[in-house]
Amino acid sequence: MGFLKVLLIIIASFYLLGWIGRIMLKRYLRKVQKRMQEQQRNYYESRNPRPEGDVKVEFGKSKSKKFDKNQGDYIDYEEVR
Repeated sequence: MGFLKVLLIIIASFYLLGWIGRIMLKRYLRKVQKRMQEQQRNYYESRNPRPEGDVKVEFGKSKSKKFDKNQGDYIDYEEVR
């Protein structure tokens, strides 16, 4: 009879610890998620301080030729099918 009580107490304690651990893990993950969202929000606001509706146009680098005229002759490639 004593063995069954001990076994029942051990099983109940594992079940209870698993249940409490699951609740604590959910709370911890929510806390981490909120902190990450706040960091993302702060990063975005700091990178984009312009007011809404303001337009900024950025031009890329001008493409230069990939070869010099002194390197040799350029031959037009024509695909034949």
